[in-house]
Amino acid sequence: MKPSFDSIARAAVDLWGADCVRPSSGVDEVDGCAPLAVLEPPNAATLAEMLGWANAQRLAVVPRGAGTKLRWGAAPLRVDVVLSTARLNAPVDHCAGDLTATVPAGASLAAVNQIIGREHQWLPLDPAASDRATIGGIIATNDSGPRRQKHGTPRDLIIGVEMALVDGRTAKAGGRVVKNVAGYDLGRLLCGSFGTLAVITGATFKLTPSPPASRTIVATVRNTRSLANLALAIAAAPLTPSAIELQSPPPRLLIRVETTGAAADRQAAAALKLCREHGAEASTLVDEAEAAIWRGLEADLSPTEGTLVRLAVLPTQVADMLEHVERVSATQAIDYRAGGRAALGVLFCRLGGSGKTGTRSDRESHAAMVEELRGRARAGGGSAVLVSASPAVKAHVDPWGEVGDALPLMRAVKSRFDPNGILNPGRGAGGI
Repeated sequence: MKPSFDSIARAAVDLWGADCVRPSSGVDEVDGCAPLAVLEPPNAATLAEMLGWANAQRLAVVPRGAGTKLRWGAAPLRVDVVLSTARLNAPVDHCAGDLTATVPAGASLAAVNQIIGREHQWLPLDPAASDRATIGGIIATNDSGPRRQKHGTPRDLIIGVEMALVDGRTAKAGGRVVKNVAGYDLGRLLCGSFGTLAVITGATFKLTPSPPASRTIVATVRNTRSLANLALAIAAAPLTPSAIELQSPPPRLLIRVETTGAAADRQAAAALKLCREHGAEASTLVDEAEAAIWRGLEADLSPTEGTLVRLAVLPTQVADMLEHVERVSATQAIDYRAGGRAALGVLFCRLGGSGKTGTRSDRESHAAMVEELRGRARAGGGSAVLVSASPAVKAHVDPWGEVGDALPLMRAVKSRFDPNGILNPGRGAGGI
């Protein structure tokens, strides 16, 4: 018999009090699936108890922070309760002398960086919506932004993790020192797991000193091939850019250097010279003009609108992939915006409205374009993942695509962590 809100609420109120449960509303839907209730524990211990109770009742659980990534991944097979980490915002434990910080899962990245910034340090991640995106959600999706060029992803920065398991226990892995090698690396395992293995309640990261100065070179080029070639040249030069980000159409490259003022000026001048040697029109931005252009790039690739696809290819294949995107978008008559880490081969493509009329809808055109891009990426050993899309588009194309030989191992790991399959069922790769 399917549970009801009343039955869930009665049990939750008896166990944890009335302020820990509420009925769901439209904002709580996950890909069109409305949960019966939202559980809002005040701390990690209570969250673990709730998770253990849900597991005993065989309730499907979707963990959620600020909800900035609820459209990511595949649609869940079912949603009984949303388990919120919003109240898990205990104080940040900052060890400035060790360049580490232990942070709660419910805190936003911006809030964390504001706190540790008092000691002129920061967690150098810059995913979209970082003013709202929570630490737990960023880890669960391994989300990052343009600064991945220099600083990597959460998987590269995490050194310890705290989690709630489906049996109701809390657990820790890793430690608070950078050179910690004890035990299994569960922190990295949970990065990108999409909440299918455990609920992250906190994490420890290695930090870096806050850069006192920033410069961004904007280079406009003739075409996407020139764009890709310039990105490779910048990456090979004796420079240390924090970001080498492409944007198209029209094709241009954003090169960011963040260091001391004098060093930033020298590196910006060298990058500017290299851009012009490659036939690009280039200029340097600082202060508000610099901040505005990065805000515009984030808006271009907003996952809240249209269909967002992530392409992973070899850096030397970026030009071919960008040209393929242009051709397919023209064939499908779809507006698009492309961006991404040009020198790393990590590209994003946001598909907008289709100009086609007749029997084909936007969702069918978007699905067809995703499959075209996926085929091209796979042919070169890469991948194409549907990051965010409407339920209608997801009904036409598998968000993850073919997983390959890793699927049996992934299922075995899932079975060990979540034997009853209650955590985000069906939302992960391969239907996990």
